[in-house]
Amino acid sequence: MIALTQYLIRLAIVEPLAIPHRLDHWHYALGVLISVCLAAAGYLVNDLHDVEVDQRNKPGRVQLGRHIAENTAWWVYGLLNLVAVVGGYYLAGHVALEDLWLLPPVAAGLLYLYATDFKSRPVLGNFLVSLLTALPVALVAVYDILPARPEDAARIRAVQQAFQVVMAYALFAFWFNWIREMVKDAEDREGDAAEGYRTLAVILGVKRLRWIPWGMALLAWLLIGYYALGLWPNDKISALYLFLFVLAPLMYLIVVLPGSHRQAHFRRLSILLKIIMLTGILSMVVFTLSLQTQL
Repeated sequence: MIALTQYLIRLAIVEPLAIPHRLDHWHYALGVLISVCLAAAGYLVNDLHDVEVDQRNKPGRVQLGRHIAENTAWWVYGLLNLVAVVGGYYLAGHVALEDLWLLPPVAAGLLYLYATDFKSRPVLGNFLVSLLTALPVALVAVYDILPARPEDAARIRAVQQAFQVVMAYALFAFWFNWIREMVKDAEDREGDAAEGYRTLAVILGVKRLRWIPWGMALLAWLLIGYYALGLWPNDKISALYLFLFVLAPLMYLIVVLPGSHRQAHFRRLSILLKIIMLTGILSMVVFTLSLQTQL
């Protein structure tokens, strides 16, 4: 999902619309690799600290200790972070924004803290992991678009608009991942409670917790719906895509979520949120094709 999102930004927005950018294809691929390595390391360290919890919540899907030795997993975790940190240092120097080298080690450190501490706390863990999920989308803008320095006003405006569009997709990824994290907390409530975690699902109970992601999903539906209605007079294709592939499944989630109470219910809704995130990200292809058709 991360690699797809970053390459869609490059191949469906930046290049087709001739947006000034800083990275060539090889350096852009390095940026994608850094993001993927950070995410993989985050998943890995989370699994390493969650073996007992996962055996309760999803016993058939636990790989560590069964097919993958924990020592091997720790070595892989270290290698992934090393690639991300060294690659980030090189890339920051390449775009002449040396302070950006701090982003990968800070992200790796926060992911470690999430796995070892923050995920057992209410709100903070959900917020942090959602923010870090949106980070790879934002990194495209920070490393590739923002360092571009065109001289004429029209191209400067194009860079600014592209930066805003990418940050809007980063906000979309952040918000929907936050909703999904709370749905996953409801799914994993029993195992988390047994381990002494203080997630919102444990503190509030599933029946009260589910109204929080419900409200967040409703707010997202209203905002995206308002945007789609604004698009309709001039860009019916993009508006129709949003209605069918983002708003319709999101409305289904809004209708079903209040009556959900079993682990299987929340697992299905978690998968649905992944699909909504994917269709939302793919909308950039539709927007660009529609814009090119109008031009």
